[in-house]
Amino acid sequence: MRDERGIGVEADRVAAEDSLRPEISIIVPVYHVEKTLTRALDSLLGQTFSDFEIVLVNDGGTPEETAICEEYARKDARIVYAFQENQGLSAARNTGLRLCRGRWVMFLDTDDWVHKEFCEKALDSVISTGADIGVFDLLYANGDTEEGLPHRSKLAEGVYSGCRALEERIRGNIVGYVWNKIYRRELWDAVEFPVGEIWEDDAVLHEVLDKAEKVAIIHDILYFKGYREESITAQASRDASNTYWLFVQRRRRWEYLEQHRPELLPVATQNTAMTLVVYGRTCLFTTRDLQGFSEARQWARQAGLSSREMKWHTAIRYWAFLHSKPLFRLLEHAVPLLKGAGIQPDYRR
Repeated sequence: MRDERGIGVEADRVAAEDSLRPEISIIVPVYHVEKTLTRALDSLLGQTFSDFEIVLVNDGGTPEETAICEEYARKDARIVYAFQENQGLSAARNTGLRLCRGRWVMFLDTDDWVHKEFCEKALDSVISTGADIGVFDLLYANGDTEEGLPHRSKLAEGVYSGCRALEERIRGNIVGYVWNKIYRRELWDAVEFPVGEIWEDDAVLHEVLDKAEKVAIIHDILYFKGYREESITAQASRDASNTYWLFVQRRRRWEYLEQHRPELLPVATQNTAMTLVVYGRTCLFTTRDLQGFSEARQWARQAGLSSREMKWHTAIRYWAFLHSKPLFRLLEHAVPLLKGAGIQPDYRR
């Protein structure tokens, strides 16, 4: 026999739990950032919008960082604090996604800080338009100032379909970071950052965009990107591993598109080909990684990129990469002389 009272009690419990959910969860991974951690957290606690939680994930940080995290968690109940053994940025973000309770998700790296209307304006962009993702602008800061180089989406303010936004991301017209966006929480269901990799944003953003029905673009600068010599990406630039990881993520995106959005493969061809060329160049001239060169070339042959979708100078370099290592080496030696022709590496994110 149906228990109407039991159904009513359960419905009331679910409704009560939902009413306690914060509107936004902001995921903040912590590792070796004690110099900038307080700046990042203070920028969140000074928001004009208050209905949020900060999911602070200490990824095996220093005792000083642990003390800062514990102090902030004690003084503000909106901070959800978790400690884990060091597993890397991706693992920390994945932990944050598992712990967060908000209807919307945002990210902050602790090298960086945010505008006081970071939450308010981002949330308004999606609520007012019915979008699933909101994209806002960022600024590469000069030191600790809010002056520097703005980085804006190359699209007009407005609302775009998820498929169009995915296409524009592939073209490089929407930047590939996860932290200059707000997301409906459900878009991250079954999506995880790849542990142990870098350029990890690029590994997942196409999948999240593909789940969205509508994406809103606004041109407010709400995120300030700092710089640390010790950061993962700075280190990758110094040891040239950034070109390898960019190849890994472009390969992952290509394979996703093959399976789910084959109609977008022509859009992805130029960028993927250029990534292979740059990685091949690094293998020959910088890291002397002939095995890496051969593996990239083998994957490229299997992928079957069409030269018709490439710029003419990319097609020439890509053909040499595929078919003649001596010719490729010769062409790449000449590239510094040809930068005026627009043949420099394309790292658009």
